[in-house]
Amino acid sequence: MSKNLASKAVSGLKWSSAGTIANAVMQIGYTSAMARLLAPEAFGLVALSAVILRFGYYFANLGLNQAIIQKEELTTENIRAAFTSSALLGAVFTVLAWALAPYATLIFDMPEVVPIVRVMALAFVIGGVSATATSLLQRNMRFKELSIVETASYVVSYLGVGILLAWLDFGVWSLVYASLVQQLLVAIGAHAMARHNVLPVVRWEAYRALLAYGSKMSVISFFEFIYSELATLLIGRVFGAFKLGIYNRAFMLVNLPMYNLTRTVSRVVFPSFSKLQSETATLAKVYLSSTTLLATIIIPVCLGIMVAAPEIVHVLLGDQWLEAIPVLQVLSLAIPLSFVTMFAGIVCDAKAVLNWKIVITITLIVVISGLFFLLRDYGLVGFGFALLISELVRIGMYQTLMKKILEISYWKQMRVYLPGIMNGAVVAIVVYLLSSLLRNMELPHLVVMVSQMIVGGFVFLAMILLFPHSALREQLQMIFSKLGVQDNPSSYYGRMLMRYRKSLIKETEQV
Repeated sequence: MSKNLASKAVSGLKWSSAGTIANAVMQIGYTSAMARLLAPEAFGLVALSAVILRFGYYFANLGLNQAIIQKEELTTENIRAAFTSSALLGAVFTVLAWALAPYATLIFDMPEVVPIVRVMALAFVIGGVSATATSLLQRNMRFKELSIVETASYVVSYLGVGILLAWLDFGVWSLVYASLVQQLLVAIGAHAMARHNVLPVVRWEAYRALLAYGSKMSVISFFEFIYSELATLLIGRVFGAFKLGIYNRAFMLVNLPMYNLTRTVSRVVFPSFSKLQSETATLAKVYLSSTTLLATIIIPVCLGIMVAAPEIVHVLLGDQWLEAIPVLQVLSLAIPLSFVTMFAGIVCDAKAVLNWKIVITITLIVVISGLFFLLRDYGLVGFGFALLISELVRIGMYQTLMKKILEISYWKQMRVYLPGIMNGAVVAIVVYLLSSLLRNMELPHLVVMVSQMIVGGFVFLAMILLFPHSALREQLQMIFSKLGVQDNPSSYYGRMLMRYRKSLIKETEQV
């Protein structure tokens, strides 16, 4: 990876991370407020409506946003073709969703879903006109502008419109309108930043390359959606909206912070990997480094959430959501595995190895469907364990594929998980001991949760900075080398990084 690309990637990560942290903090407050203003059924109805609409989402764009980012040489005609296709498809699918919404009652015996689906379908046309602009910002690594737009839109739509409407007793519609307003504001802001050509184009050659790649990406995304939403579909069908609301809130408590973190990274990594698609050896090194670092962060955080689940549910959701505690604990084991395999999927996207990715996703759909059937008598916790087992299967399949296309041994791939697993075990044990002590003292849940966060965060940082696993030390050294910190000793932080890098090298030599 060139220094210029590395510099852009680091800058992108910095701004994306800043936006993600800001949004995550706001989402905690938003989730807590809305959970107290709305009943579980409201979240369940919106979750079902979103699942129904996502059946069309992947074909409403045909993967053109990924194609814009992945294509090595992008012309003005390609951009016009992408915008033309996305805008027309968005309009068509908005009309289709409106017309077909009543048939949702054939799947879910809930007529109240129909008007929600129809209004939320406006997201198709909004997304259609904004997809090209946001993709161009990502391709050109203009993450500063994108982060500003997304953060500002979140403040206005969710913290402003959403909570206000819920307080005014709009019920489920407060969730719907907040989502649409946020998407509309992002569309306006992205166009203002990208300012791309919006004139239609009719020449087929401008569409050919984009659609060849994008159509496969669309199929893959659709199958991945089926896999990820099977729990929502089956729980809604078997147990109803109330249980689905419980599962959805438990899922979001652990999935949302992990999604925000990995979304930040993936938006930067995909264009970076795409620029390295013809350099297999370099891509393999970057893949191992990226996966090691992500696992080091995600696994300890999720294990900490698992231990602190009772306090998290009490404080963020309230006493009426206590059924979510065991579900949250099981999902805290399953969800990190899903996100850690993210980079393997991005490698496939960047190198256009899409047929194998389709095979893996279809296999996972079959596996998780069978597991849901076998474990259905265990209720929501059974669904959580089904997800955990299927994620272990996903890891094995992607490791086999990475061995084939990047020529990385199984041991090297397994080794990337060790820092996260070891650090996560230490964090979980310390937080568990602390929690047991504080719970016996019958302290308020908020006090216990804040103590868990402080102590868990301190132990987490200590394990990374003071006692890094050998696999993590190697990746930290490589990062500092790529950043060229040894060539920039003029600043205070530069000197600190230099000293820390030298200590890592010394520890590695001693080992």
